[in-house]
Amino acid sequence: MHTPQLVGRRLSRRLRAGLQLTALGGALLLAGCSGSDAPVASTPPPPPPAPTTATYEVTLVNLTAGQPLSPMVVVAHGDAYSLFKVGEAASVALEHLAEAGDGTQLLAQANDSKSVFAAAAASTGPLVPGAGNKSMVTLTVPLTALPALQVSMASMLGNTNDGFAAINAQSIATLAVGATVDTRLIAYDAGTERNGETADGVPGPATANSGGKREGFNATRDDVVNTVHVHPGIVSVDGGLPDSALTQQQRWDNPVAILSIKRTQ
Repeated sequence: MHTPQLVGRRLSRRLRAGLQLTALGGALLLAGCSGSDAPVASTPPPPPPAPTTATYEVTLVNLTAGQPLSPMVVVAHGDAYSLFKVGEAASVALEHLAEAGDGTQLLAQANDSKSVFAAAAASTGPLVPGAGNKSMVTLTVPLTALPALQVSMASMLGNTNDGFAAINAQSIATLAVGATVDTRLIAYDAGTERNGETADGVPGPATANSGGKREGFNATRDDVVNTVHVHPGIVSVDGGLPDSALTQQQRWDNPVAILSIKRTQ
C-alpha cells in the first residue's frame, strides 16, 4: 500500500525528469535552427592576374582620290630597328613593298630583328579610296617594352612606280589605355625606280586595261635620286607627261592617309 507521501515523491521525480527531457529537446531544436539559419562563409575569388602585355589597334584610312594602298606592314620596335631613313638607300625588303605592294619580305625582316617587339601585316586586300574604308591590325607587346616603344608603318601607293605612305619610329611609350593618337602620313619615294608613270612600270589598277607590262618589283635601280625621299608627286598625262598612264585622278596633296593607334590594354 502506497502512502500519499510516497506517491507525491514519485510524481515529483517524474515531473523533474520530464522537464529535463523537454529542456534538452528544446536546446537541440534551437541548435538545429541556429545551424540552418546562420550565413555560410564564402571564400572570395582570387584577383585577376596583373596584365603583362599592352595591346594596340592600328587603323589606316586612305585620304587620296585615286591611289589604292597596299596591305600595310606595321612594326612595334625599339631604337635599334629602322624601317627606313630619309636620305639613305631603301632596303630590298622596302623596295619590294614600294614597287610591288608586297610586304612579305619587310615583315620577315622585322620579325628577324631583336629590337622588334611585334609586327603584323593587314590581311585584307588593297585599301581603296572612299569614306568608311579602313584597314586594321592588332599588335601586342610586353609591358617591359613600353619605355622604348615606337611604331613604324609602310603601305604602297599602288598607282605609282615606287611611292609609299609611311610613319617612321613614332614613339607611343606614354600612350595610356583607352587613348588614341592620329598621325597624318605623307608619301615617300623609295628611290629605287624612275617615276616614268608608264603602263610598264605602274602595277596599280590605273594601268589595268593599258596593255602594258605593269611590272612590280625589279631589282635594277634607276631612279635619279637613289635614296628614300619625300615623293615629288604624280605629273600625269594631264599635267604634261605624254608617256604617263596616269591622269589627274591619281595625283594627290599630302597627307595621303591617316594612321590611328589606340591602346586597348
